[in-house]
Amino acid sequence: MAVSAGAPRRAAAPAVPPIPLRSRLVGFGSIYGKTIRDSRLSFIIAAGLFGGLSLVLSAAIGTVFPTVASRHEVDKLVTSMPASMVNLFGNATLMGPKLGTLGGYLTWKYGSLFAVGAGLWSILALSGTLAGEAARGSLDFVAASPFGKRRIALEKLAAHLTILWLAMAVMAVLLTVASNAFGDPSLGDRIPLVGSIGFALWVGFIAMCFGGLALALAPLLGRAGSAGVAGVAMVVLWLASGLEVGGPLVTISPFHWTANHIPLVGIYDWGGLAAVLVVAVVLLAIGVELFTRRDLGVTAGLSLPGLPKQVLGVHGPISRAFGDQLPRALAWGIGMGLMGGLLASLVGPFSKQVAGEQNLIATFSKVFPSFDFATAGGWLQLYVALFYIGAGFAATTFVSKWASDETDGRLEEVLSVPLARARWVVSGGVASILSVVVMTAIVALAIAVGAAAGGATAGDALLGSASLGIYALAIVGIGVAVGGVWRTSVAAEIAALVVIATYLIDLLAPALKAPDWVHQLALTAHFGQPMIGQWDPVGVVACVAIGVAGIAIGAWGVTRRDIAR
Repeated sequence: MAVSAGAPRRAAAPAVPPIPLRSRLVGFGSIYGKTIRDSRLSFIIAAGLFGGLSLVLSAAIGTVFPTVASRHEVDKLVTSMPASMVNLFGNATLMGPKLGTLGGYLTWKYGSLFAVGAGLWSILALSGTLAGEAARGSLDFVAASPFGKRRIALEKLAAHLTILWLAMAVMAVLLTVASNAFGDPSLGDRIPLVGSIGFALWVGFIAMCFGGLALALAPLLGRAGSAGVAGVAMVVLWLASGLEVGGPLVTISPFHWTANHIPLVGIYDWGGLAAVLVVAVVLLAIGVELFTRRDLGVTAGLSLPGLPKQVLGVHGPISRAFGDQLPRALAWGIGMGLMGGLLASLVGPFSKQVAGEQNLIATFSKVFPSFDFATAGGWLQLYVALFYIGAGFAATTFVSKWASDETDGRLEEVLSVPLARARWVVSGGVASILSVVVMTAIVALAIAVGAAAGGATAGDALLGSASLGIYALAIVGIGVAVGGVWRTSVAAEIAALVVIATYLIDLLAPALKAPDWVHQLALTAHFGQPMIGQWDPVGVVACVAIGVAGIAIGAWGVTRRDIAR
């Protein structure tokens, strides 16, 4: 037999299947896609919050101030207020008679809320997207793959910017749609799309600017330190610009650069807007470069004080779950408490100012007949509706943290000890309820202090704030029930959709004169007026029942399905 000489033939390497485009954009096909996938809940919350506020506020303003006389009353009221209070929220002087339009009033009263809210979201996201993962050690596995650190940073940053600008696009579209649907063209309420886009650009650039500051500081100070410094800087520069104090602080404030940019009334300052964009891009670039040049997880150690070991131990499943939830509860409580305390401190002087304007009180009373707008408690009850959506979204994050045991693959290890599935659900639900209690206590105390400073009844405000926690309890129950019976991967998202739907129904149904049964679908419509001591027990009992029953249903459901892998 003839034998051929030569090197043995090597087996052909198996072909690597191409990664689908969908997985690269939303999935596990790229770092960008996975970050987009992990940010689904953030997008729902942001789009629901900014888009929902745009829709609801436009509907409410167009209904509350339906006549020329009522618009003149608004102008008269604002111009009679102290200049420092007026300029803190917007440039009413530049708007002039346009302040009485839907776009003018929305910009003056709520424009800063949009910008500061988006800024806080961007700060929390960009301070943790790299530094947080590096501190936890999860970024080491990504860095071990054939990707450079710069590419990792750029793809994660691109994912956050995508989510941010998708939310801004939703807000811009709904602003134009709502102004055309609920506004009066003869009063100048219609907002063109270019005006809505200009407003969305302002909000988005402010968010990018302070989010970029957090990203730049994160490699040096860590997640908590960078978020704290960037958050304080944003609030200080906002106050310095509005109150015109601080000397040089005013000149370096992005809010001051864009004080003449009021796109919802057709006044534009593209130069000031471009300056904010340039600073934002520079800060984002610095953040990416510093992350590239520093070792993973090595920071200066500036962080918040550590939590007590007694609540972070592993004494049992409830202790472990509550220890995981506590940082989120404190963050939501402090954030909502600061906003609630500030708002509560303003209602006293505002109610006294309005008490002398009988025409304006009559206008408000036609739309909200059960509210006494001559008192601080009546205004506080009207404004507290804005905090229900915050409490609901806080509850969805507690559900998300509980669900992460299964979605992140830890549940099989947790259940390897003598712990039944049902007990895991109950323990997670109880820990979420305890987190709601902590958050509500902080918010209630802050609102009570602010109310006392503003002339409202502190006791009623303190007890009335408990309605936020009672509502959040129901959202926890809904999320746990969905996660236990169906899938934990969608529990928080569905809970967030329930929050948005409830908020829109509660505020839109009365304004649009919808049938009463439609309004009754909202849980928050059954609390009465707790901020002035008038409670409706139906809402309290319903929320508690939904919370308890939801946890019980989730415990039953998880025993009848497989654990996700």
